[in-house]
Amino acid sequence: METRKVYVSGGSTFVISLPKKWVKQVNLKAGDSLVVTEHGSSLQIESSIIEKESRTKEIRISQVKSSETLERLLIAFYLVGYDTITIKLDRKDHLAYRESIRKILDYLIGVEIVEDTNEIMTLEIMLEYKRLNTRQILQRMFSIDKSMLLDLGRAMKTSDTLLAKDVTAREKEIDRLYFLVVRQLKSAVEYQQIAEKLGIESQRDCLGYRIVVKVLERIADHIENMAKSYIQLSEIPNQIKMDELINLINNVAPTFDKSIQALFNRNDETAELVFQELKKIEKIYSDISKELFNIEDIQIAILEKTMLDSLGRIANYSGDIAEVAINMSKEVY
Repeated sequence: METRKVYVSGGSTFVISLPKKWVKQVNLKAGDSLVVTEHGSSLQIESSIIEKESRTKEIRISQVKSSETLERLLIAFYLVGYDTITIKLDRKDHLAYRESIRKILDYLIGVEIVEDTNEIMTLEIMLEYKRLNTRQILQRMFSIDKSMLLDLGRAMKTSDTLLAKDVTAREKEIDRLYFLVVRQLKSAVEYQQIAEKLGIESQRDCLGYRIVVKVLERIADHIENMAKSYIQLSEIPNQIKMDELINLINNVAPTFDKSIQALFNRNDETAELVFQELKKIEKIYSDISKELFNIEDIQIAILEKTMLDSLGRIANYSGDIAEVAINMSKEVY
């Protein structure tokens, strides 16, 4: 941290000097423009040319342990904001690596293969910030989660295993949106200009959104696990009653809904309703849990307990979102 003296120029203009090391680092020249953003008693200064620069990364598969490691690297470079990723196929056994590169396109939004030869593959990340509002993507994730949960309840009520299988298929889209939001938030934390384009009012909100996007991703995982458990239950010849679990779903879903409302409306009262409803849900959870001890078939008991625990986690995650909503509703001056 450095301190700078304030000077007055021309009788009315206040001036401070810029650190020489930073000026060289961002390649500033006389006459260049800077972006200055007010944050209460603080000022944030950014180079206005930052967004025009394309970030490029090169990977040599000879230096990567396995194709699975390559997948993790590609995700990591996507998340930190690289625009072009070049993979040099400098090993004879590169078919598995090629397959991993193509596979990753299923998980990452905006990624295209723009070059594909025997020696090299190049990925280009084509994303436009203005068209991909972070709040809208989070709302989309919530909508998918909610539809998965409610449709699972319908599948259980009508013994519709096809609908349950469809629920599991939707989880993949949540993963794609999750990676996109994390990439956005990393850029928004670094550059206020990007945060504004993404519809993020304050960079402080990025921390709250980072928690929420992970929660939404985990909720989808739990719903997928519940659907898979239900499909296994449906294959057991014994007659299984799902009424109590369906009732719990019907209580958890509106609570989850309120937590998101509280987040985007910055409404403390709605958040408090979430915590009140969680007490009721906890009682239902406890009653069902006790009844599981009366089930003689161990396989059925285990599968129902798995579903019950996932519902309990979804309820707790709703509470987490409500806490974030309360924290984000408090302005710092």
